[in-house]
Amino acid sequence: MTMLPIVAALLLAGCQSKEEKADELIRKELFKTLYDFESYQPIETTIREAKLNLYNDTAFWRLGAVLAYSMDQSMEHIEKSKEAENHMNIWGPPTAYSSSYSDRRYYEYRNEYMEHLEKALEIGRTCKSLAGTMRDSLLQCDTTQVIGWEVSHRFRCKTRGGNLAIGDYRYIVDKDFENIILREDKDDDDDKKIRAALGTVLTDYWDQIN
Repeated sequence: MTMLPIVAALLLAGCQSKEEKADELIRKELFKTLYDFESYQPIETTIREAKLNLYNDTAFWRLGAVLAYSMDQSMEHIEKSKEAENHMNIWGPPTAYSSSYSDRRYYEYRNEYMEHLEKALEIGRTCKSLAGTMRDSLLQCDTTQVIGWEVSHRFRCKTRGGNLAIGDYRYIVDKDFENIILREDKDDDDDKKIRAALGTVLTDYWDQIN
């Protein structure tokens, strides 16, 4: 068996530009995930070195997802506590002239208010602890270390409803363009929340929580 085809394939692979390697890797990934891959049209691909940080590391990104979910839960309890507080103020506080029914409703809403407020504060303290742990871990990392490539890729494709839409993804790929380490959909609400949660780790936001 001649080795020429194999050698030729290896030479061609070695001659590929970074952009070509990135496009090939992303195309393979989108083939598995897009609803209508036949409608896929690449628009723009930009590449730069990816260094170790909160946004490029899968472990930090997973913790960011936990943090984002917890922050949502805390805000939900805060909103419910405000709603209960409004009802509580409508029914009370009890006076010598208030009815037993209005007094009972007041205490029901006060208990609800206290319950949601305490849960919000409890989750907030947990979030603060997690953010602190992440910040400590980041301080121990070599943030000058290059872990691969950051690839921003925009493309068109049809949605499940048949409409043509623009996709805007960010990928972290390894140095040899063989594996995707992390994918971020810049238009996805969950990914936006994760990025925002990771941003709070880098600020003094959590220092404001008792």
